[in-house]
Amino acid sequence: MKKILIIAFAFALVSCNQTKIAYIDVEDLMKDYNATKDLEVKLKAKQEVFAKELDSLQGPFQLKVQEYYKVAQKMSPQQRAEAEGALQQEQQFLQARQQQASEELQKENLENSEALTKKVDSFVADYAKAKGYQLIIGTSGKGTVMYGDEKMNVTTDILEILNKDYSK
Repeated sequence: MKKILIIAFAFALVSCNQTKIAYIDVEDLMKDYNATKDLEVKLKAKQEVFAKELDSLQGPFQLKVQEYYKVAQKMSPQQRAEAEGALQQEQQFLQARQQQASEELQKENLENSEALTKKVDSFVADYAKAKGYQLIIGTSGKGTVMYGDEKMNVTTDILEILNKDYSK
């Protein structure tokens, strides 16, 4: 009889210990996080710098192409071949520079996004421990969480704290 009472008491204690769960709308969090907004502005500015650089290279090249077409009829076949070869080389250089700029932007975006994600993940882990959550689920829109009571949505709370921390 004592064993049954002890087992029943232990069972009652275990069942009283409920798991504390919350969820975060990651899409909203990242969209409204000031660090993400600043990153987008920074990348857009860098993209504009690259675009201006490429435009400054493209303009003179276009003039050379137009000039070539004006005088091409008067050139010997050898002169035309040399001019076309030089134009092709310059065009290949421009394309390579454009590809390099694009890859540079993609790499920087990826690195910064990964760093941002790691920071948010670390923050959420600290937040969960401080608030006593055993599980915080990340969702995109309502895609993964089919239903969640709004009381369990801690997106706004975390966003406010992250933005305060970022503004420091």
